[in-house]
Amino acid sequence: MKQEEFKIAIIDYLSGNLSEDKQQEFEQLLKENSDLNQEFEAIKAFWNVNEEFPEPSTNMDMNFYAMLKAEEEKSHQISFIEKLQNFFSGRLVKQFAYSFAILTVGFFIGNQLNSNTNLSQETLKVAKAETENVRSQLVLTLLDQPSANKRLQAVNEVNKLNDVTETILKALFSTLNNDENVNVRLSAIEALKKYTHIPLVREGLVKSITHQTSPMVQMELADLMVILQEKKAVKPFKKLIKKEDVNTSAKEKMEESIKSII
Repeated sequence: MKQEEFKIAIIDYLSGNLSEDKQQEFEQLLKENSDLNQEFEAIKAFWNVNEEFPEPSTNMDMNFYAMLKAEEEKSHQISFIEKLQNFFSGRLVKQFAYSFAILTVGFFIGNQLNSNTNLSQETLKVAKAETENVRSQLVLTLLDQPSANKRLQAVNEVNKLNDVTETILKALFSTLNNDENVNVRLSAIEALKKYTHIPLVREGLVKSITHQTSPMVQMELADLMVILQEKKAVKPFKKLIKKEDVNTSAKEKMEESIKSII
């Protein structure tokens, strides 16, 4: 088994996603290879810790990164983050495992630093930015997964961000226009609602109208355009209504929305 495949198998095993036969094969592999077993135990330690304690708060994440920043100023040795990056080598799961480990360890270190009120505002800003970057990378990684549940998780992670980059927004629109799962598409709309004050988002939502084939998504966009009073949405709605394969209820909803907007 290749190293990348082994690390994917670890996550599937700990998540309970392997069949009984695959579980037995995996356990046998660990018995026969002490190096692989050692790596498995290291990742399992992070996994078990995350299950025993609540999700780390933003303040804890910030404290964790603040601590890292302070340590970097004291020493030129390889940072803890870089060690984790090296440990979790492997293109497919690197960002996911790396983010998971950082947030988990951050929970414990954050507990110790949570009472420290002497951190400078500049340090906190840097910590906050690094935390946002980790979550952003996690979103992009999960959106690329074949599992619809993983992609839903990615959209939920977007809601935890204080701000989004253009890369994240484009990824959300790609999900809205191309994802095969209707629930994922609806979740993408919910996430984008938070950023409708951004011209790029409003334009993207209007352009996405003609890409939609699901009646539920079409009706959700119709309601949203009424809330936004987006007149540019009238033309694509009319174009969609003319299609013969569009659901009758969706057509009626779009016609009502057009009347409310004009």
